[in-house]
Amino acid sequence: MYTSKEKNFTPVIFSVVLFSLLSFLVVKNVSWFTNLDSWIYQFNWKPNETLTSFVNLFAKTATIVPIFSLSLIVSFVLWKNKHKLLAVWMSSNVLVVSALGFILKNFVARPRPNVEQLAEKSSYSFPSGHSLLAMCLTCSVILIVHTFYPRKTKNYRILKNVLLLYVLLIGLSRIYLRVHYPSDVIAGFLLSFSWVNFSYICLQRLYLNRTFTSREAKKKFVQRTILASLTVLLLAVAGASVYGATVFNNVQKTADKMYQPLNRKTKPAELNNSKPVSFLLLGIANDSKRKTDLRANTIMVVTVNNQLKKTTITSIPRDAYVEIVGKEGVYDKINHAHSFGGDEMMINTVEHYLDIPINHYFVINMDGLAALSDAVGGVTVNNDFEFDAEGIHYPKGEQHLGGWETLQYARMRYEDPLGDYGRQKRQREVTIQLTKELISMKSVFHYQELLDVIGDNGQTDMTLDQMTLLMKNYQKALENIESYQMQGEGFTGDGYTGEEGISYQSISDEEKQKVTSELKKQLNLDAP
Repeated sequence: MYTSKEKNFTPVIFSVVLFSLLSFLVVKNVSWFTNLDSWIYQFNWKPNETLTSFVNLFAKTATIVPIFSLSLIVSFVLWKNKHKLLAVWMSSNVLVVSALGFILKNFVARPRPNVEQLAEKSSYSFPSGHSLLAMCLTCSVILIVHTFYPRKTKNYRILKNVLLLYVLLIGLSRIYLRVHYPSDVIAGFLLSFSWVNFSYICLQRLYLNRTFTSREAKKKFVQRTILASLTVLLLAVAGASVYGATVFNNVQKTADKMYQPLNRKTKPAELNNSKPVSFLLLGIANDSKRKTDLRANTIMVVTVNNQLKKTTITSIPRDAYVEIVGKEGVYDKINHAHSFGGDEMMINTVEHYLDIPINHYFVINMDGLAALSDAVGGVTVNNDFEFDAEGIHYPKGEQHLGGWETLQYARMRYEDPLGDYGRQKRQREVTIQLTKELISMKSVFHYQELLDVIGDNGQTDMTLDQMTLLMKNYQKALENIESYQMQGEGFTGDGYTGEEGISYQSISDEEKQKVTSELKKQLNLDAP
């Protein structure tokens, strides 16, 4: 017989409000909150190796396998003692909070603290999954014990204190290991507390404190409830499966549309997480007013290295004066290689110039940049100076841009004191922000629009399987992106060095050597 006092929703509402406030501050990246949240990592200290190993081992007790196993054991005992709805409630809590945590992690897409971490993690930071699961188990067990033993006996208080101490230590362990901000841990606690207590109050009012006319009526209610729960679960799984199959089919069609393999000597990367990989990212523009041909106005070499947990984006000036591979010793602007021989000649020229292998390439039509930005809900940039472009005013500082605004922000160069270098800096900024948006869970809600834009404006030599492996195996490196601008000095061609009257960029041997050495380091190659 259940005799527990009926709970109210006040603590749940309070927890939901606090969790929503934390989520807002994290998503909006409010400066004062971010500084406060990362304050603890401003201290430099050398961790004790033995203590770190112990904390790492202790933290693993709050992962999905041990927590769900414990919940199943408790559920088995409850089921055996004829408390079937409580048994289902106990195990379902772990599954529900795990799903909520996974969705929120990918939706918020908050990177881990940018410090040396003492535990390997590949997912996002907010909320803490360990804190979430530990609090879920603790709240569920405490509520079950309180259901049958409402009087706060000494044993009850001891059990409650031990469980709460466990939760607290799990939260502290995630901060000690430097894999979470304090807000991640608190958010995990609040989310679990809210769900477990909300679901328990509903269970109380619908079943635990309900008076049945007979044992048979109570038995039928339990059976119908369990059957209804299983039916809803099966429908949800079936719906998710159908939706997943539809998404996969559409993604495959887009990948097939984009797939343009090249006949090159450099082999594609294996894309296992032990080897770095390189890409050439090209932004192609066609000026319909001047009737120019398709030229690579944006040229970026991207390296992804899981061992260094870093992705680098290196911009090459489009006017860099280099040897064009495949044109018999001709020197010209590097972006003319694309006009002469398309993607293949462009890649070969970059490989030869920087003396590094390019494993894969991505091409995007810059005219599609506006549509891509709109598809992800726009991007947030931090503008260095105030300017106007195409009738749009861009104030100095942080601002959120829509698609057309993003395109003009990335294109403008005449008002920039750095000229084309300033434009390339903004293009790298937009590229980084778009990458973060594309790999976040938020993009799932706009997947069809994204597929249409990418399919119409993108091209690559990567298959869908290769792109999937890249996202799966290199997620940690993709979260940490650094950028660099290759610097040159402008000169005007005289008919001997460059075409007469045409502007070029001369890259010094020292600058070229510096960039090449850094790229080789990223690719685990011996520097020259």
